[in-house]
Amino acid sequence: MITIFRNIRQKLAAQNNVAKYMRYAIGEILLVVIGILIALQVNNWNENRKERLVEIKYLKNLKHDLQNDSIDIIRFENTRMGIANAAHELLRHAKTQNIEDVYRLDSLYITVALWVQFIPNNNTFEELRSSGNLQLLKNESIKNLLLDLNKKYEELVSDRNHMRREYDNYIYDQKVGQISFLDVSNPEEINTILDWFYPNAQRVDENKMNLQANYRILLSNTTFINGLALAAGNNLWIVEEDYKIMAEYINNLIDLIDQDLNN
Repeated sequence: MITIFRNIRQKLAAQNNVAKYMRYAIGEILLVVIGILIALQVNNWNENRKERLVEIKYLKNLKHDLQNDSIDIIRFENTRMGIANAAHELLRHAKTQNIEDVYRLDSLYITVALWVQFIPNNNTFEELRSSGNLQLLKNESIKNLLLDLNKKYEELVSDRNHMRREYDNYIYDQKVGQISFLDVSNPEEINTILDWFYPNAQRVDENKMNLQANYRILLSNTTFINGLALAAGNNLWIVEEDYKIMAEYINNLIDLIDQDLNN
């Protein structure tokens, strides 16, 4: 093809036909420019295709993480509602001073004292952010909602840290400071630790009396009672103001990602 163009150019030049030569030269330049533009367009198309494949991979991984988060949040919602209800029931026992079913009280306390933390499955998001590849997500709605979800998780951490300080001061410290299940100064008492976890009938009765005396003191402790009220309120707050909003963000993100992948 180059040889043909060269022969035509030489023939026109030999004929001293300047006008035709100029038209041909301009046409040849245009062909070269068009060829370059086509090559650039093909190269851009290939690059866009490669970026889209990477974007699709990230979107699929994000969806997988979000689906796991959606399941986890439901589980943590149920757990925290159980904690709030247990705290509320303990408050009723404190008001009535009903400590007859002491093992029920112990079970309620264990439920309230349970410390749980929702940790998001955000490996893909963190990779996107740390690598600078967040810009690969062309859908601005997905990108903005991911950032909103991460901000909401930071708010959850702040709320949880606040609640932890109250748990330490109002619940954990009060229980440890006022209840003594075993007399560790007595060597014979230390040998009964297994009896505590695997008690015989006599030991159950002895433990019941000790527990009743301990819970009578504990349920008369104003600081502990305030701690129960705070535990109920804080757990409900996290469910309503953190988990439910995060769940909404997550469901909306999954829908947006599905739409993007289908396109």
